[in-house]
Amino acid sequence: MTLRAPEPLAAQHRLEGFDCGKPALNDWLLRHARQAQGSGSAKTFVVAEDDGRVAGYFSLTVGQVDTLEAPERIRKGMGQYPLPVVILARLAVSVADQGRGIGFGLLQDSIRRTMLIAEQAGIRAMLTHPIDEEATRFYTRFGFIASPLREQQLLLLLKDARRWVR
Repeated sequence: MTLRAPEPLAAQHRLEGFDCGKPALNDWLLRHARQAQGSGSAKTFVVAEDDGRVAGYFSLTVGQVDTLEAPERIRKGMGQYPLPVVILARLAVSVADQGRGIGFGLLQDSIRRTMLIAEQAGIRAMLTHPIDEEATRFYTRFGFIASPLREQQLLLLLKDARRWVR
């Protein structure tokens, strides 16, 4: 089957049976994604087949990072003010669909959406909290850098992110 471009999570998307190999990411999609979507606390976007089966997803929300938690390059020129960020809260691809470039495609789409947000509101960087070392390696390949104070926090300066969405 053909996968559709990333789109907002909706009623027609089939979440049951999604398995990315990470129980916490599976559980969040199945049990919390629709609730977060409805409440406005996070927006989830899915890549799905025509029949609605979800092959991958990511979730975005917004937040801020204390200046001292950001790498020097990201906090430079920001004074002592908290840094506004878009948080890539989750990104996962089903085991059956891994190795097809879907993860990179989802990351690209999340960056595009972050750039659109940044056109309307102040956003300095993207932030993510990788679930494990495998995820950390994935994000660092695309320029995310570690926080000097928080071990599991990676940031990507928006001007660096642009190279992935040309």
